[in-house]
Amino acid sequence: MARRKQKKQYHKAATQPTRRITEGIGESTELVDIVLSAPELFYFDIQKYIHAVNSAKSVSFSFRSRLYDMYESALMDLHLAGVLAKRLKGVTKIPIEFNRDGVPDEEINRQLASPWMKHLREEIILAQFWGFSLIQFYTDDEGDIRFYSVPRKHYDPVRQRLLRHQTDTEGTPISEFPNMLFIGSERDLGILAQLLVAVLYKRNNYADWAKYCELYAIPIQEYTYNAGDEETRRQLLKDARARGNNAVYIHPAESNFNFVESSAKSGTSELFKHFTDYWDDQIAIRVLGNTLTTSTSSTGTQALGTIHKEVEEELNEDDCNSVLDVLNYYMLPIFEALGFNVTGGKFVSAKRKEVDTSRQADIYLKMQQLGLPIDADDVYETLGVKKPDDFEEQLAQKQEQSKALAASLEEASNDDTPPPEEPSKGKKKEKEKGDKSLKDSLAHFFGLAPGEPPLGADNDF
Repeated sequence: MARRKQKKQYHKAATQPTRRITEGIGESTELVDIVLSAPELFYFDIQKYIHAVNSAKSVSFSFRSRLYDMYESALMDLHLAGVLAKRLKGVTKIPIEFNRDGVPDEEINRQLASPWMKHLREEIILAQFWGFSLIQFYTDDEGDIRFYSVPRKHYDPVRQRLLRHQTDTEGTPISEFPNMLFIGSERDLGILAQLLVAVLYKRNNYADWAKYCELYAIPIQEYTYNAGDEETRRQLLKDARARGNNAVYIHPAESNFNFVESSAKSGTSELFKHFTDYWDDQIAIRVLGNTLTTSTSSTGTQALGTIHKEVEEELNEDDCNSVLDVLNYYMLPIFEALGFNVTGGKFVSAKRKEVDTSRQADIYLKMQQLGLPIDADDVYETLGVKKPDDFEEQLAQKQEQSKALAASLEEASNDDTPPPEEPSKGKKKEKEKGDKSLKDSLAHFFGLAPGEPPLGADNDF
């Protein structure tokens, strides 16, 4: 039978008066909906990973608790945690506001400026890595919006049941709780299921690398004594123990000790590093879509780095669109249920287009050289430079100076002074060339195009 294609879903349970999900630790006297348990973070290997994935993919009963513990363990990897934080920051740094007919709604935008909105956007993106996110919204005593992210180990997305204990097989229907938002897909295990393999291989490699350094990077202490001198032998043992945990070899002077090193010792050390770098690159490619924005390479170029940066920006833009889809199509009813007027409005990205100021400055200079008019306000705003308060006065002074210079050049060119004695033909050409070069240099310095009449059109910029 053909496998039914899974689709991302964002569904909201029926809104009911008030019933918030509660959590606790252990068997407390107060009845809570979720009893938290400490995750298992260590002693995982590939075999346990395979078993955890098979259990989570089970059709009859999806058991994800062990796999999610492995996810939390994987997030302790420094490289994975770093690139994931970079991915999330690419989304949270983009401001989002609520507009109605193009006019910002101050009341709702005040809610969006709260810290919970940043965490909500992170949860929406993390649904891609964990497979889903389940969130309940409510208002506090001041009427501000808050939300609670349900621990993923305590929710069965296939049966839509809230599990009191993470190992339970039955639970409370999630429809009994108001203002719930589910993001993701019921049977999707998320991107972390793919990244976990890389983290496990890296950890095994680290263990082998550390053992290699312990065996071959730490010097071995050698002690010798006469075969019949037992007192010296005991003293050497005492001294060796006092010097720490370095490798020690104590033997009679009549015997020999030879330490044979591997011929590929340096190459073996590089192999461990290359193995780690390879998996780090694979993690960066899966999370960010590139490697050059997180690490340096001897083979990388500026052009290639620019391309990788563009790929990362496209990924951030796609994440932002995903957040807006959730807010506009699945969060509007929840906002309305919480008492906020969202009729006729929508969430939009307030991101300002980034401009390469150096490149834009070159464009302005070329426009000036071509004699094209330039808006001074646009230049100051684009380059991020404060416009002087006396801008008009300074501009008028520069125009007067330009006119005065043009007049002086005109007067010099019309001077009736009799010409000097005619030089020889060769010297005449050199003099004309020198005069022309000097005039062009002056004209270029004062903003006049070479060869143009001194009284040409003024440039206001």
